[in-house]
Amino acid sequence: MYPTDITLAGTSTSKTYSLISIEGRKALRSDATAALDAPRGLTISHQVTTVSGVLVDRHLVRLDESIAGTAPAPDVTASVQLVIAAPRETITVAQIKDVLARLVSFIGTAGYTDKLLNNEP
Repeated sequence: MYPTDITLAGTSTSKTYSLISIEGRKALRSDATAALDAPRGLTISHQVTTVSGVLVDRHLVRLDESIAGTAPAPDVTASVQLVIAAPRETITVAQIKDVLARLVSFIGTAGYTDKLLNNEP
């Protein structure tokens, strides 16, 4: 099980997300230092689905960053999600870790996140 508090480093500061609730296979955490009108959250959840008759474990990690609007702008929430879909019978944990490492490499490559956010194909 994950620790009650999870601290994640950002580019400028770290945030600590504390456990709020666990319901089934879904845990919600929140940053207690965030303003009430601009919460920050971390969700970790798991589900089993079937794709073409194959059981697939789906694992989700999602970070939400809310920004309080000032009139006339509304409140908004940005969300970054990672979903790992792992067919039980056909892929190993080592293979998933290798694919994940490549994704981390992509995001960590200078300029690639900017290109992604600028809608470059």
